[in-house]
Amino acid sequence: MSTSYSKGIRLAELDDAPAILDVFQHCDLFSTTGHRQDNIGLIDVIDWLESVTDKHPMLVLEEQGNVIAWCSVEPFYGLPSFDSACEISVYVSPDSQGKGIGTQLLQYLETNRSTLGFTHLIAYIYASNLDSQSFFTRQGFEQWGLLPNIAQNEQIKEDVFLLGREF
Repeated sequence: MSTSYSKGIRLAELDDAPAILDVFQHCDLFSTTGHRQDNIGLIDVIDWLESVTDKHPMLVLEEQGNVIAWCSVEPFYGLPSFDSACEISVYVSPDSQGKGIGTQLLQYLETNRSTLGFTHLIAYIYASNLDSQSFFTRQGFEQWGLLPNIAQNEQIKEDVFLLGREF
């Protein structure tokens, strides 16, 4: 894969870390409930970027030179028998949601599926994140599981759905 793609999609670079963090912080569960996860910082995003591989990339989508969305494909589980299954994360800045940007990122991944080597994508979605559930359902994902009260901070507990799609 080259580092430049159509429609503003490209591989994320270390210089993108602040923009990736900004999009993440505006999209996480706790920011919508007033309890933002400030424990995720720039060092964490740099660690994410340094862990990418050809099979497990982090992509950004730019508009007029600004990162407005990103997605990552990570190993689902650490055993070789799960190598063709990947966890997917998609984050689109709130003012850019509803414009097909997440769909563009997923279509890019699907188009390059043979290069990336996945047969299954799994998304972890907070139960209260109805927009994300709706997005993934529209993309052909189905509920494959529920993790009750697994996400928590001092103020709230949250169920997490596992949504999956087989290709």
